[in-house]
Amino acid sequence: MNTSYEHLQNMMEDVLRQLGYPNEIYHLLKEPSRVLKVRIPVRMDDDKIRIFTGYRIQHHDLFGVTQGNVHFRPTLTEKEVSALAILRSVKASNLQLPLGGSCGGVVCDPRELSYRELERLCRGYVRVIQHVIGPQLDIPSSDASLDPQIMAWMMDEYSRLNANEDPNFITGKPFVLGGLKKKEEAIKQGILQTILSLTEQHQLDLHNTRILIHGTGQIGSYLADALYEKGAKIVGISDPQAAIFEEDGIDIPELWKSKDRFGIITRNKNSITIEELMRQQADVLILTTKNEQITKELAEQLHSTFIVETVSHTLEREAIHFLHQQQVQIIPEVLSTTGGIIYAYIEWMEHKQGKKFTDDEITELFGTIIKQAIQAVSDIAEQKDVNLYTASYMIGLRNQAEALRFRGWL
Repeated sequence: MNTSYEHLQNMMEDVLRQLGYPNEIYHLLKEPSRVLKVRIPVRMDDDKIRIFTGYRIQHHDLFGVTQGNVHFRPTLTEKEVSALAILRSVKASNLQLPLGGSCGGVVCDPRELSYRELERLCRGYVRVIQHVIGPQLDIPSSDASLDPQIMAWMMDEYSRLNANEDPNFITGKPFVLGGLKKKEEAIKQGILQTILSLTEQHQLDLHNTRILIHGTGQIGSYLADALYEKGAKIVGISDPQAAIFEEDGIDIPELWKSKDRFGIITRNKNSITIEELMRQQADVLILTTKNEQITKELAEQLHSTFIVETVSHTLEREAIHFLHQQQVQIIPEVLSTTGGIIYAYIEWMEHKQGKKFTDDEITELFGTIIKQAIQAVSDIAEQKDVNLYTASYMIGLRNQAEALRFRGWL
């Protein structure tokens, strides 16, 4: 079975071939242009030295500056970071933002570190990557799991090491240091805005839109609450074990009262299997769980008009092709989860322009960027007679290929 990195490269090769670009474009874009692997010595609270592995990977600097998240995870690998850097380029190009993609992080479990150990690790990470980041080079941004304090430590360490440069280019900072409010909800807000833009574009009455949500994690729970508050009819939702389906709609606030500390909502209720939930008739099916794939066999049993992917690589390629033939529209993760990039971009714009946007200005800009991206993808899907999944990569890769051509790199 292909890894997500190989799946991404295969998709890029197919799309660039369909767009008519020479194979050299693919070979230049299929891998990052810079891969930095570092070793970070950190003095622990017991006075012992522990060595951590870190990365900062940049896909390309076609647009001058790169931008990407920092991840702290025990399972982080070079291939995963490389794939995320490439995806960042595709997402930014989909949004028409003049940024190349990057990504970085440290192989660690923050939960196993004390407050001071975590601070030392953050500062150590910045020390070993400082030569490849900067306001005109690469902009580190916060992953959804990293709080503003971590980015504040990184900003402070960069300022100590580079006294003549403004460290505020680092994004995801606390509000008092130039960050944005509610940055931690950016990805979830982006997915919500994508769904709302989708229903608006296809003239669906939200109050009569039947929605299935696969998963009750952070994203699934947030979308259930937000869509319920806006009047959508949530007819089905699943937890890790089973699912609940109610033809007339589920009372989401009432449902949460029975949710236990493991996220289970189906205990002591009339439940159905997760596959039974997926087969129900709906307007929108939202996929929010990791490490699961919809196969072609399962796709043949789905009865949803739109599928929103919020985690990458949740549909097999054969399933995507089949669903396109059945006129099912798939909103891929590369289009739906761009909220974090937009928020980081707005924060960086504030730094560059020396001004603060109001909450209303941020909300308006946020919504406008997403709506324009969805419209552009929909237009190319219609022009090329391809599914939205493929069209999303077409927009992102075409913009990068054209930048290569205009700059004369190939």
